Amino acid sequence: MRRRARRRVEAFPRASVAAATRVVPALVTHTLVAAALIALALVLGASGAMAETTPTPTAATPACDCHRFADELAAARAVYASRGEGATSPPSQAARTRFRERILDAYARASSLVACDGVADADRDEARVLLATTAFKSRRFGPTDAEAAARMTRGLEESERCLAHTPHLPACDLWHGSIRGIQASGSWNPMQLGLPKQLLAEFRAARAGAPPGADPPDGAATRAEASVLMRAPSVAGGDLEAARQLMQAASAAPIFACTVDNRILLAETVARTGDGTRAVTELRAALAAGLPTCGDNRYENASDLEDAARCLARLEEHPDQDPGWDDDCG
Repeated sequence: MRRRARRRVEAFPRASVAAATRVVPALVTHTLVAAALIALALVLGASGAMAETTPTPTAATPACDCHRFADELAAARAVYASRGEGATSPPSQAARTRFRERILDAYARASSLVACDGVADADRDEARVLLATTAFKSRRFGPTDAEAAARMTRGLEESERCLAHTPHLPACDLWHGSIRGIQASGSWNPMQLGLPKQLLAEFRAARAGAPPGADPPDGAATRAEASVLMRAPSVAGGDLEAARQLMQAASAAPIFACTVDNRILLAETVARTGDGTRAVTELRAALAAGLPTCGDNRYENASDLEDAARCLARLEEHPDQDPGWDDDCG
């Protein structure tokens, strides 16, 4: 069964963290920051649900007519938007396959579009956002680890090109920060102690002044910010109460209910700050509402409803215990 990459925050068991705290506090701080970075696969609806890691043949890059750039970009976006077509909860194997194939197809199309040298950078930045989005979402889609890593590297590079432009699209901050977090989690070193604060700055920039949860397209930057605040140690910018307040404010956004992960993250923040009853209420509300009809995260929502059901069952059985938030309650 797939797990979103936000699973398993601990770099090693909590008992080991507690023991190490008494011996080498600095090492523990570094480890906790590394753990926070692992969590930065994030709770993004943007990060979304991950399909199974079944190897996927590499699709040939579609030919791109740069003279019809706007039409080609619209077609690539349509492929991406259709990734959840027909998905139900729980997602079928056909839905998982469709999700994977369309993410990779959209990535290939975007990759071709950003290579259109004769097109203005302001227009190519739109394709760069799509490329970085699909690179992030395809990070477990193979067909080899090297190819998946190459997509992530390309996504980082293209988002950096976007960030070099003034003004630039806020989504470039979102995906640049998200990819940096994932890459750092796989190659931790103590020099990255300041990274969580840097990521917080990127995610706040990605909100571009929007109220919590109202940042387009689905409040992803708000969720990213809350996730870092919740998981990073205080010395690195973490603030659990601030994460709770941010998600509570986000719940007032008109698009809040369009992404199941919003309710899961809100439930987690209130549970981690001692309000297990409110967490149960939020999870029950998510399940009662069922699969949202708004937004384009249909597949991700279908998968996240399974997570919500597991978390709720565990909280109802043991309301004072961690249901396994860091592992999707699996």
